[in-house]
Amino acid sequence: MKVFWLLLAVLLTCLTSGGLMSAAKSADGPSVIGDLVISTLLGAGAVGSWKRAGT
Repeated sequence: MKVFWLLLAVLLTCLTSGGLMSAAKSADGPSVIGDLVISTLLGAGAVGSWKRAGT
């Protein structure tokens, strides 16, 4: 089960960094805010998964 949490943590970390890069490229205000909100939620999930994985 630890492998599952580790893989989920890696996936969520990659999605978070992708969302932040997307927010940095966007010029539209609402789009940037939306990307940052989604990235924050994904980042919180990544932190929880890393804690659950024990690393």
